[in-house]
Amino acid sequence: MERVAAEVFAERGYERTSLEEIAARLDMRGASLYHYYPSKEDLFLAAVQNATAEVVARLREVADSGGPAVDRLRRLFASQALVELRDYPSFAPLFLMHLPDPVLEARVRELSREHAAIVRDLAAEVAAENGLPAGDGRIATYLAMGSLAYLRRWYDPSGSLSVEELADHVADQLVRLLTPCEWRSSP
Repeated sequence: MERVAAEVFAERGYERTSLEEIAARLDMRGASLYHYYPSKEDLFLAAVQNATAEVVARLREVADSGGPAVDRLRRLFASQALVELRDYPSFAPLFLMHLPDPVLEARVRELSREHAAIVRDLAAEVAAENGLPAGDGRIATYLAMGSLAYLRRWYDPSGSLSVEELADHVADQLVRLLTPCEWRSSP
């Protein structure tokens, strides 16, 4: 139920989505959905919390797996790309939309920080191992996270790269932001 709600919210935005529309996608009557969720805000929050729990568990598993930090970060970026494009394409839009309720907005920001902390902590480890100043590491991390959040806006599934190939390619490029490479020069 929450996953379908997330899809509708991602497609239409928060303000243009109604419980009746979500109920219709679920082959329910609008009044039936009110039995489970007394308001649109409650359903939206449940959808975001459910999505965050699924994605955070997946990313935490990658981040906590064995191996060098840079390899784990690369797998983390690839996994996030697959979340965005294949496994949960409604995930990022839930965090990018305008929410009129400040309490709801604050809770979504809190969930976003929980998700970002996994990436940020592992990226900081990689940046420190590679001698990247902390400020540069933070900027690189935010660039990577922003790039991942917008993948579905430009990726063409009918293009030359499969989702998996693109995820690997994107992960390779994003890791380069946090590791030394020949093209980076010091001021």
